[in-house]
Amino acid sequence: MYCIETKNLTHKFSAGETVLDKINLQVPQGSIYGFLGPNGAGKTTTLRLILGLLRKQDGTIEIFGKKLESNRIEILKKTGSIIESPSLYAHLTARENLTILQKVYQCPKSRIDEVLQIVGLAETGKKKAGKFSLGMKQRLSIAMALLPSPELLILDEPTNGLDPNGILEIRELLKKLNSEQKITILISSHLLSEIEKLVTHLGIIHKGSVVFQGTLDELHRKQHQTSSISFYTNNAEKTLEIFGANNVSGTILKEQVSIATIDKEVVAKLNVQLVNNGVEVYQISIVKNDLESIFMDLTKKAI
Repeated sequence: MYCIETKNLTHKFSAGETVLDKINLQVPQGSIYGFLGPNGAGKTTTLRLILGLLRKQDGTIEIFGKKLESNRIEILKKTGSIIESPSLYAHLTARENLTILQKVYQCPKSRIDEVLQIVGLAETGKKKAGKFSLGMKQRLSIAMALLPSPELLILDEPTNGLDPNGILEIRELLKKLNSEQKITILISSHLLSEIEKLVTHLGIIHKGSVVFQGTLDELHRKQHQTSSISFYTNNAEKTLEIFGANNVSGTILKEQVSIATIDKEVVAKLNVQLVNNGVEVYQISIVKNDLESIFMDLTKKAI
C-alpha cells in the first residue's frame, strides 16, 4: 500500500513554464522515501502540492488511500511537516514554542514532554530558541511536527546547512521515528551521498520530471551495472589491440584501458594473452561508479 501516490501531477507557474510534468510518486507505507534532485528541480513545489499549500492544477494526489482535495482536513491531522525554514519563536523556550502549537492541535499537554524527549531537547530548560544551534532548531522543528502524533512526516531539506554532527543527529532521529513509531517519512534533499545512508526508497526528479524511482537496492544494482574493469599495463595501445582481437571493446583513459564488466573467466583469459604477448600487467581493478555519479548521470540525461 502506498502512503502517498500522485498520478500525472502537473503544475505551471506561468503559461510557458512547466514546473512539474506528470509526476507519479509512489511512497510505500512505512518507508523512508528520499525525494532527490538539484536545486530548482521541483521538489519543494511537489511537497507543497502534497500538503495542499498550493492549489493543484492537473493530476491526482492520494494520501492514506484517500484523495487530498476531498479529505484534506482528515489527512493533514495525521501529517507532520517542515517546509523550508523552521518557523520558531526565537524569544521563547522549546517548551513554550510547543505549548502554542499544542493548543492549536488540541493534543494532550503530556505530548510536549514526549516529543521533547524524542528529539533530545528535554533538558534545554529556559534557554531561548534563538540561542539554539542550527541542529537544535531543526530538532525543535521536528518536535513541532511530531506533536499531533502523525503517521506521515514530510521534511524539506531538514539537514540543509548543518555540520556533520548535526546531520548525523537528524539522520539517527529519523531512523528511530521510522523504526520505533512506524512513521512514514518523505524527505527531500539534493545530497545523495547523505540521503542514501537513511532511505529505503528513492525518487529522483530533474527539471520537473521523475528520472528514477525505486528502492535503494535497485539503485545499487544500477551502480553495479555501470561498473567497469580497468587494466593498467605498460602498453595501453597494444592492450586495446589484444582486447579487440577477443571481441572486447575498451577505451584508453589516463594510460589505462577500461572495459565493461565481464565474467572473471574472461578477465583471466585476457590477462594470460597480455602476458604471452609481452605486455606487463601492473594492475586489474573494478571501478564502481558511486551513487553520486549515477545521480549526476541520470540528471544529465533528463530532458
